[in-house]
Amino acid sequence: MVRQSTILKTIEILKLIYQSGLSIHGYFKSIDKNPNEFYKRLRRISDEYENKELDGPDVEELLDLVNKIRNTETVISDIVEEDPNQLKIEFESEEQILDTDEKIESSIVRNNEGKISGYKFKVYRRDKTPVTGVLSREEMQTIYRLYSYYGASITQREVSRHFPDYSLMDFKRILRAFNITKASGPFAPHMYEEKSEEELKEMHLREKENDFLKKIEKDELRDLQNTAVKLARKNKELEDTIEQLSQTININVEGNVKLDPVVSDSNKSLIIHLADMHIGAKCESYTLYNNKYDYDEIDRRLMALLARINCYGHLDNLIINILGDSIDGMDNQTARRDHYMPQEMDNMQQLETFINLTFKFISNCVPLANKIKIYCVKCGNHGGIWEYTANLALKNAVEKVFPEIEFTLFTDFIDWYKFKGHAYVLSHGRIIF
Repeated sequence: MVRQSTILKTIEILKLIYQSGLSIHGYFKSIDKNPNEFYKRLRRISDEYENKELDGPDVEELLDLVNKIRNTETVISDIVEEDPNQLKIEFESEEQILDTDEKIESSIVRNNEGKISGYKFKVYRRDKTPVTGVLSREEMQTIYRLYSYYGASITQREVSRHFPDYSLMDFKRILRAFNITKASGPFAPHMYEEKSEEELKEMHLREKENDFLKKIEKDELRDLQNTAVKLARKNKELEDTIEQLSQTININVEGNVKLDPVVSDSNKSLIIHLADMHIGAKCESYTLYNNKYDYDEIDRRLMALLARINCYGHLDNLIINILGDSIDGMDNQTARRDHYMPQEMDNMQQLETFINLTFKFISNCVPLANKIKIYCVKCGNHGGIWEYTANLALKNAVEKVFPEIEFTLFTDFIDWYKFKGHAYVLSHGRIIF
């Protein structure tokens, strides 16, 4: 947003230009300076004012000065960027703008009863036919209501779309012919003649309310459209991810024997936690512990856990909580992507190892319990979104082979489930991706 000090400085320059009687372009030419930066500043102030990002008497004074300076409004509205390094200023000369009273004819048309019935104008242009026409009462009210700051305060370009018979440049000439500026009131002259002050106040409030409701509806529609686009994009990304995984990752689902669960009258329940397996991590020779995180070591640990579960005998309920950082990371980095980590597996090998060994472990748990439920956090701070992809692939593989297993993959940083009257809250920790 433009700073207040910039606005005040710009006002001082505009006062000097106005006192000189020159156009902005002519003034800067007289002091041998390039006006491009000044035009850009005016355009930025004008845009922020029209977007209601700027407000106040200083801004209104600045825009009033701009409107008083010949051809300034045309100049700042027609700055076009042809390439990133150079701006081209498109404007007509003072002779072509023809904004003096002698070269602009505007009048109010009245009917036999003396009421205003239209607004007639004739703007002469050098070497061109004059711009002539008559605006109806409704058309003039539309201009005042839409363009003025106290009305809808939309841009000249947007208002001009309601008048397709005139080009944008001709529409600007019409505004000048009737001296319509942002500082004008929200009502055309005939409204002031025919309505009382109280009636105008009531109309103004009603129109502001209607504009407000229209804006809410427009914003709600835009938000709904944006949400729909985001959901569709996210759904497509997940579909593409699953399809890519099915084509590129060797998930050994069919190679595991589907076991029929043994149903018993056991009333025992067991909850186990799989956390921080860090598949693919590599411990350098100088580290305190020389642990391994390769395929064979992860398989050994999971089978040892399976043997321990079997010691409890047949279970009624087995709940497996997968708590994140199952894989060590992506591209030798954590989800924060801010430092290097030694790893002995690439991204694909980590996913294959996690999915195949975890699926194998779950398969071997099937005959040990009447019911199995799996709750999986979104990811850990090491695996990030890459781990979420691995968890999603594991979920699809388990549900395909063992539809009786309830597999819940959380999509929030922290979530919970209820079991036998107790709430269990699951979260890995700090996750950034």
